[in-house]
Amino acid sequence: MITPFDDPSRLPIRDIMCIDCKSFYASTEAIRRAEHPLAAKIAVLSRAESNGGLILAASPDTKKDYGVKLGTRKFEIKPDMDIQLVSPHMADYIRLNYRVNQIFRQFTDDSHWFVYSVDESFIDVTHSHKLFGSNEEIAAKIQDKVFKETGIVTTIGIGPNPLMAKLALDNAAKVQAPWRAAWTYEEVPETIWKIPSLTDFWSIGAKTANKLERMGIHSIYDLAHADRKKLNKKFGILGDALYFHSWGIDYSDLAKRYVPRSDNKGYGNSQVLMRDYVTKEDIETVLFEIADQVATRLRKHKVLCEVIGIQVGFAEPNLEGENGWGAQTKVDPTNQTNDLIMATKYLFEKKWQGEALRSLGVRVNRVSHPNSLQMSLFEDVQKYDANLRLEHTIDQIRDRYGYKAIVRGYSKLSAGTAIDRSKLVGGHQA
Repeated sequence: MITPFDDPSRLPIRDIMCIDCKSFYASTEAIRRAEHPLAAKIAVLSRAESNGGLILAASPDTKKDYGVKLGTRKFEIKPDMDIQLVSPHMADYIRLNYRVNQIFRQFTDDSHWFVYSVDESFIDVTHSHKLFGSNEEIAAKIQDKVFKETGIVTTIGIGPNPLMAKLALDNAAKVQAPWRAAWTYEEVPETIWKIPSLTDFWSIGAKTANKLERMGIHSIYDLAHADRKKLNKKFGILGDALYFHSWGIDYSDLAKRYVPRSDNKGYGNSQVLMRDYVTKEDIETVLFEIADQVATRLRKHKVLCEVIGIQVGFAEPNLEGENGWGAQTKVDPTNQTNDLIMATKYLFEKKWQGEALRSLGVRVNRVSHPNSLQMSLFEDVQKYDANLRLEHTIDQIRDRYGYKAIVRGYSKLSAGTAIDRSKLVGGHQA
């Protein structure tokens, strides 16, 4: 059998580290309370006023002792659990993330430093050894420096490419002290192929796992020894990626970032609703608010869109087992709020069948910089110009005094969420 390891010269070999801030939100809250992050029993709860509020993060002991994890609901937290529930402080997390990443940057150059999420980053230290030592020494220095300067405990996966570093992090480094693990190609049969289930593997979700199961692929070992042509036929280029990933091979280069084509760029906003929205008026209130936010972003970047779409998520699956739907329409190039509102109203009223909704989103695509203005023959030029100047004035007032300084009338209705959400950072309390 021919395998990807038959020609070692074709394997990507660098020194990549995937660094995670252990239980970052909960650790930050523990530090605020002068507690050691690994000894605290804290859970960060979003929307404490709702019994369905979600746990965003939990300290290690909380996870171990009570099984509390990301996505646990408030009503699942029992009174006898020794857990301190705290509200999120997103601004603090962002500030601390910045400080931590400034430390990472001391061990490589910026082109080989990549922030993956608010609590994870990748760095390539291939050319850092003369200054800082071996991979193990660099990892230990990073952990020591981050803890001394911020109080955060970091876990580090090390590998010859970003995928291997990420897998080492998730499946070994996070398990026990000293919170470091290195995986190599030689160890693939004893590491990657021994990952317990398909969904424990990075990039394989429940839907992909189900499709693989139906093909008779029940483990990462099975995936590595599957017929690549059949994988390609079933999944397209993703099938090739799954095959090579199962051998621990990833050709990603931190120094070569993907830059999307301008015609593929889009803007969107969405939100999960804190209760079921069941009436047309309530749902459209939130849709219009989101459309306003998206239009503001378009004007801020001085671009127009030609495709407007909406996405809705049901509170419960419908009779066909569907969890929601999306729709889009083409429009003349625009960045005006009223145009986006009219399009979202049209799309929603055309397709909605009365389902109770729990999530809403508006997204625009086919974005371009205006080089001319095309107007309808039936449009009042003076009115159009006045409305455009009004939109920009509203944007300027909000930029200077905040979103609440000037809001549209529908945001004052009971269904409106924009005023409350303007106080949040990343959808959570600042």
